[in-house]
Amino acid sequence: MSVIYVYGFTGKYTGSPEYDYQHPELGATHSCMLFLRQDEDADQFLLAEVESRKYGFGEFTSARAGKLDIDVLNTDAYRGFVGFYEEALENGGALIYYPNA
Repeated sequence: MSVIYVYGFTGKYTGSPEYDYQHPELGATHSCMLFLRQDEDADQFLLAEVESRKYGFGEFTSARAGKLDIDVLNTDAYRGFVGFYEEALENGGALIYYPNA
């Protein structure tokens, strides 16, 4: 059974994403969250790094991870993340970068 882990990190946008999305400016550094579907219920930082590189990010620092408790998505504070959770379930991953961080 698949689980969703959320990886937080700071990364530099290095370009050449495999996915079509509104990416940041080349060379910009951002705080990011990656929702990642995995088969194992354990941190998989190498897998998260590979997926993040598909979004064009590299030079990772401050990496952390935790299993997503889907019940929190029913709260007002986390309801806005439901779409990212669903995208990760369907496509394997979803990345959020914070433009002003």
